[in-house]
Amino acid sequence: MISALLAELLPWAIGIFATLGAIFGISWSKERAGRKQGRQETYIEAKAQDHEKASDIRDRVERDLPDRVREYDDAGYRD
Repeated sequence: MISALLAELLPWAIGIFATLGAIFGISWSKERAGRKQGRQETYIEAKAQDHEKASDIRDRVERDLPDRVREYDDAGYRD
């Protein structure tokens, strides 16, 4: 009796669990792909901000450099 019941229910149970596992696996992989894309976008945005800050710093240094260097003209300092 138990073996007959298992013979009827076991294939259904395996099918249901396999379907649920596939649905869970697909949703999990999409979530991971979304996270990966989010990390890439954040990394690209951070790199762009770093480049902007670096160019701002470079511009300020180049703009201010002659005034700072003139202070030491003929002072006997070596470069």
